[in-house]
Amino acid sequence: MQSLSDDLLRQIKDIEIIPDKPLLITDADEVLLNFVSCFQEYLKQNNLWYDLSSYSLFGNIKDHSNNAIENTQVSFHLENFFKTNARVITFAKDSIKYIKLLIEKLNFQIIVLTNIPYKYLEDRRICFKNNGLDLPMIAGSGPKGKIIKELISNHKNKNFFIDDLAPHIISSKDHADQVKTIHYISNKELSKLAITPDQADIRANSWKEIYIYIKNEINR
Repeated sequence: MQSLSDDLLRQIKDIEIIPDKPLLITDADEVLLNFVSCFQEYLKQNNLWYDLSSYSLFGNIKDHSNNAIENTQVSFHLENFFKTNARVITFAKDSIKYIKLLIEKLNFQIIVLTNIPYKYLEDRRICFKNNGLDLPMIAGSGPKGKIIKELISNHKNKNFFIDDLAPHIISSKDHADQVKTIHYISNKELSKLAITPDQADIRANSWKEIYIYIKNEINR
């Protein structure tokens, strides 16, 4: 089994986790942030569009002749999007409100685990701070289960994980089955395409639902 990279271990070590406070680990794009709608706007400015007939980016970014652009071009535009928009991407409906309620009302500590390229992590931090959220962040890559396992290795209270992608939910349960997993996709069009895996404890349709679920779980 492949171990975590030194870079990821360093990022994890830099985060202070209080063992007896409840913990939420959350993805960013399409959970806290409006990735798809902001990326669609970027594509429009580049005479491209995102065909939301399936969840994948690759094969679905098309020109105005309806031809899918090459995967290398998709990667270029994704990279360029983060380069130009990471500081100004907008937040999903109610995400800021309920993150603040989790912290202020339910005494949560919150970690953002995002698969953004590491070189844009500071831009993402600035985006969050500009919107009143100063949260610890980790830039990961690939499945998130091993990172979650490491993060909660000394944690004694209840812990939760939110992601829009089923493979990360599955990976979380594979490596840390005590974590309560929440499947949530903020974009309504994209949400219709997603199948929730059995490893998810709940499929949520709003941040209000997420908050109520977490509140009920910690009061059990």
